[in-house]
Amino acid sequence: MNEISTWGEKMPDNVLFDYDGQQANHLEAHNVYGMQMVRSSYEGALEHFKERPFILSRSGFAGLQRYSAIWTGDNRAEDDHMLAGVRLMNSLGLSGVSFTGMDIGGFTGNPSTDLYTRWMELGAFIPYYRNHSAYQNKSAEPWTFGQDVLDIVRGYINLRYQLLPYIYSTFYESTQNGMPVMRSLALDNAFDQKIYWAEYENQFEFGNSLLVAPYESTKDFGKLYLPEGVWYDLYNGTRENGNQEKVIPLKINKLPVYVKGGSIIPMQSLVQTTAQKPVDTLFVHIYNGNTANRFVYYEDDGKSFDYKKGSYYKRAISFEPVGHNIVFDTVEGNYQSRFKHIKLILHGF
Repeated sequence: MNEISTWGEKMPDNVLFDYDGQQANHLEAHNVYGMQMVRSSYEGALEHFKERPFILSRSGFAGLQRYSAIWTGDNRAEDDHMLAGVRLMNSLGLSGVSFTGMDIGGFTGNPSTDLYTRWMELGAFIPYYRNHSAYQNKSAEPWTFGQDVLDIVRGYINLRYQLLPYIYSTFYESTQNGMPVMRSLALDNAFDQKIYWAEYENQFEFGNSLLVAPYESTKDFGKLYLPEGVWYDLYNGTRENGNQEKVIPLKINKLPVYVKGGSIIPMQSLVQTTAQKPVDTLFVHIYNGNTANRFVYYEDDGKSFDYKKGSYYKRAISFEPVGHNIVFDTVEGNYQSRFKHIKLILHGF
């Protein structure tokens, strides 16, 4: 993966740009300039590296998602900045921008142990998972916060690696229909008034299956809303009915995450880097529910443009609650999957 970080610089307002055949000053063209900046970076990187570039910017305009990932800019190591980042990324997703992130742990300032831990847990469920801080701050590697924090963070990083088949497939879905990877609850529950209440403004979906509920590091209890349907605790499989509000105890070692009934979540064995190959079994988790679901599993080589020539592996997986039917459709594409075996893991049946 080749990374180029772009930075927007202030230009004099009297500098004129040619925009769609008309001259405009910097004040008028500033936002378009941000998008053209990432486009030129993308095209230059593509010409040099001859493979898919990864461009990261903190400025842009409508259309930037074709060329660049974006992060929310320099934040502070505070609870309100962590949760504001969640709402910003949900808003970016609603604007068509899927590849988003924030400086996990805070760019400036020194997070408390509890804030750092909860922020790193949250990071495992956002599109761009990056711990990043200013050089004059306290070191922000997990081991600098002690063994307990290291163990907790390691567990969530491991989970992130295991979820990569689900995450990659969700990114593919985004390229096809514009659905963001990190989703406001409004996308699937537009007519449920409670999801608009301030108490639940920080809850979001990660893909189509996972509901994530982050809270301030100082809280021991949190108010949670589960929309209509059936939900499962990600960690212990406890089944919950939807359309209910509840108060849940908060533990520093556990970010509340729930799985929607009917979900199909492909996972892989644990690896320590994307350069390491997982074992040849794909673990497909299916959660019983009362609504049908269809998940498109997708693979390609991750770096070339050969997928445009048919070198991809795509397979729809469906769940039908009536009769508990699970169907794997015919494979599309001529890419050889890295997995030779499929293991079904059923929850709530």
